[in-house]
Amino acid sequence: MTPALLGAFVILAVASVVRSTAGFGFSLVAVPPLALLVEPAAAVVVAGVMAAPLSLWIAVRDRRHVDRRITAVTLLAGLSGVPFGVWLLSVLPPDVLTVVIAVVVLLGTFLVWRRVALRGGLATIIGVGVFSGASFASTGIDGPPMVAAFQSMRLEPRVQRATLAVVFSGTSLAALAGFAVSGQLTATVGRTLLVGVPALFVGIFTGERIFRRLDAERFRRVVLGLLVVSSVSVVVRVAMA
Repeated sequence: MTPALLGAFVILAVASVVRSTAGFGFSLVAVPPLALLVEPAAAVVVAGVMAAPLSLWIAVRDRRHVDRRITAVTLLAGLSGVPFGVWLLSVLPPDVLTVVIAVVVLLGTFLVWRRVALRGGLATIIGVGVFSGASFASTGIDGPPMVAAFQSMRLEPRVQRATLAVVFSGTSLAALAGFAVSGQLTATVGRTLLVGVPALFVGIFTGERIFRRLDAERFRRVVLGLLVVSSVSVVVRVAMA
């Protein structure tokens, strides 16, 4: 295993631990450091491919708790933003894409840290849905803005989780189709996924064990600090290049 693939395994395993333990943050943790090991576009595609089965599993398991009205509106909005995101992924130079990824991660970190609730009802959901679809397809990150919008609707936690899972499943599958059509499923992506799949299972198993022993709020602060450090390090590296 090459140093880059070994690094990818560690990054994706840690991201899976974070996702299993904190309930968020897979792409937020994985994409910035992964973009330093492989091409930024490949990092986005790998995160997108690995995020899809996680969302699908939650969507199927919690399907009885889905709010169908909100899901329909949000999913259509998200799907409309995916083509623009795929286009951005294809045309942005690697250095510019890396900075965009870092900025989106910092924005997501702020929304999670402050527990921001975006008000405005379905109008806000539509706008955030379009942004999230485009963001996922271009940076691999879509969760924090959608969570912030949903928090203002006072949905029960399980309803919110299930509804988000269905929306993310739809945008993930649409983005994967876009990646295939635009030629983003490269050999680099394939090699990284070969180490990513076992890393995913290692991370989930480890995360479940940590979850039973660790204070959730303290772990949340650690994750937020990790997100800020990784994003700033990416921006600094690009600025010095």
